Amino acid sequence: MNEGEVYFALFADEFDPDEVTKLIGIEPTETRRKGDPIPRNTFWEYSTGKIEDEVVDVYEMSSSLIATLAPHVDKIIQAKERFGLQAILEVVLTVTPDDTKSTPAIGFESEVIAFLHKVGATIDIDTYRGES
Repeated sequence: MNEGEVYFALFADEFDPDEVTKLIGIEPTETRRKGDPIPRNTFWEYSTGKIEDEVVDVYEMSSSLIATLAPHVDKIIQAKERFGLQAILEVVLTVTPDDTKSTPAIGFESEVIAFLHKVGATIDIDTYRGES
């Protein structure tokens, strides 16, 4: 079985995630503060949640995520500027070692790329091999 998660995060050394939530108008799925207990930065995240399935479709997951965030693009840009934040789209995949199973579909629709460009976000893809 494959597992995947896609999340959009705003991060910086230190800031108040509650203030970012108020400005953007979207409740994050998670916030983490620097040093609590491990993070090197403070994070505001909005996630698809973890999906476990034989087929994990990053195209679909990222499109769904960005469809929720896109109406708030101007507020996200304001938050980045006001609080000195960086933005990232993070893809986390655990791929089954079973050669008979499908591997995740990894890619991004043009709307996702346009949104990420507009907010000045980077993309990071972390892949892990599942247990045998």
